Amino acid sequence: MASRAQEALTVEQLEALLDAIETRSPTGKRNLALLTLMADTGLRIGETLALETRDLVTEAGQIMAVKVRNGKRGKAANVAVGRRAAARLARWLQAREAQGIGNGAVFCTISKGKRARGRATSEGFAEGIEVVTLEPGKRISDRYVRQVVTRLAERAGIEGRVTPHTLRHTFATHLLRETGNLKLVQQALRHSDVTTTARVYSHLTENDVADAVRNLREGSRPEREADEALAVMEGLSPEARAALARRLMEEA
Repeated sequence: MASRAQEALTVEQLEALLDAIETRSPTGKRNLALLTLMADTGLRIGETLALETRDLVTEAGQIMAVKVRNGKRGKAANVAVGRRAAARLARWLQAREAQGIGNGAVFCTISKGKRARGRATSEGFAEGIEVVTLEPGKRISDRYVRQVVTRLAERAGIEGRVTPHTLRHTFATHLLRETGNLKLVQQALRHSDVTTTARVYSHLTENDVADAVRNLREGSRPEREADEALAVMEGLSPEARAALARRLMEEA
């Protein structure tokens, strides 16, 4: 039976995960930029891998935001990029350019040449091998990123199953705990309404979310959606809250 995925990493675990990346090679620079961007912005893996060089929003030569063109349900948005992620992204872009890769997918393959691998069939691997041509500049796959995250988590000594989606939950959890502002988290995650955000993050302690919702309700004017979100939290038992969080984890 597969182990349950981590809901969120601590600050220390996140740093350990990122520190486990070897950054001397172009591949390491790419992977560090990729995972830092996801961890610091809350981007989904599909949104991150869909980014192209034309989607980088710069000002005075500095990366300020990324343009998400194909978000969930087709939503487009500009997502601000902090200094750490911007610096690591810039280092990867320099390494990418040094590899002679032009415009296209930001997070792309680097290797070129040929590689032999087992010949795959619908029923498994057949006898013999096939030669695969490797071309730089192709978009890397989400399967590859999942494998990288798993290896890094093991190297960092993090118990439990860590996935790319864990980074999105880590971003939101830290933002909610630091600001107590559920509306801000909703906007950062680009959820359609705050009730969805409250439900998805019901794995936090009751006080974390309930206090954040109260802060929202006690703002400049009463908001119906704040009342609805608070009702969601206060109307659930701890067991139901945990079950709901697990069910909705992949919907976020």
